[in-house]
Amino acid sequence: MMPLMVFSYNHPSQKAAITGELDVSGIVTFAVYAAPDSPIRGTELFLRMMNAFGDDVRAIEGVWRKGNSPSINIDKVNELTGQGLSIEDAVLHAWTVTRARKIGFTKVTVTYQQGSPGNFRKVDVLIEK
Repeated sequence: MMPLMVFSYNHPSQKAAITGELDVSGIVTFAVYAAPDSPIRGTELFLRMMNAFGDDVRAIEGVWRKGNSPSINIDKVNELTGQGLSIEDAVLHAWTVTRARKIGFTKVTVTYQQGSPGNFRKVDVLIEK
C-alpha cells in the first residue's frame, strides 16, 4: 500500500534519524535511531514526526524485531516478561508506547507475538487514541 505521507529526518551530526509513513487508514509506522551521544533524542524525533502527520494519525503500529543488536522496545518487553509480567503489561513500558501515551494514544493491543516470556523475537502492537 502506498503511504499517504512520508516523514524523514536525518540530523546533521549523522547520529540520529527517523523515517515514518502514514498510510491511508491513518496508521503510522516508523523507525528511529539515536546514538547515545546524539545531540537530539529519539523522543524529539518522534514528536517532530507526529506533529508533521498531525490529526490524520489514527494509530501507531509498532513492529518490533529482535536481531543481533539492541532493540529498545523488544528488549524492554523481554526484560519485563522475563520477570513475570504478562506481555500485555510489559508492552505498556516499551519506549514507543510510553511516548505515544504522552500524546494521547492510550489503547494498546498486542497484535502479534513470536517467542516466549523473556525471549520474544517478534512483537507487533497497535497503539490507538
